[in-house]
Amino acid sequence: MKNNNNLKLGIILTLILIVSASGCTNPPTNQTKTYSDGIMSFNYPSDFNNVTYSGNNTSNSSMQAIGKLKNTVPLRVHSITVAKNKSAISPTELRNILVSNVKNMSAGEIVSITTETNLNGVVVEKVIYTDEYAFGMRAMHFNMLFKINDDVYAVSVYGPDSNIQQITSTANIIFQSIK
Repeated sequence: MKNNNNLKLGIILTLILIVSASGCTNPPTNQTKTYSDGIMSFNYPSDFNNVTYSGNNTSNSSMQAIGKLKNTVPLRVHSITVAKNKSAISPTELRNILVSNVKNMSAGEIVSITTETNLNGVVVEKVIYTDEYAFGMRAMHFNMLFKINDDVYAVSVYGPDSNIQQITSTANIIFQSIK
């Protein structure tokens, strides 16, 4: 009888995990917060928290991470990362470097490359790609590269590729509000 109860409990927990991972719980909210570095800003869903970035920015890269927004809802979009140029580079040059880097990854795959202008007149280079991140699972990276005044920014929305809809929705909120 005890084994039967354990089996039932295991099945129930498995179903809860499947429903949570599928994104059927905690539907996205229409409420947003605003990220700003004083030069550019964008809106993002309110289920993200702005966390202090503590990464190592001493690499040879021309980009410096300036912010990270972590999702408070597990198993959806993991994070939004914001980076800013440390030296002169155009969004198109940055896009070309990113595409080249993804093509050189053993598990990287470009999904799409587009150039679009949002409602605020900001021209955004978009690069969407997938790669492997854990136990054979795939991650989706939705990158937006753009210039405000003399500064070039990269905003990346990242999460498991099983949550393409939430990643795309989050990226669209950001894209439409960049100014």
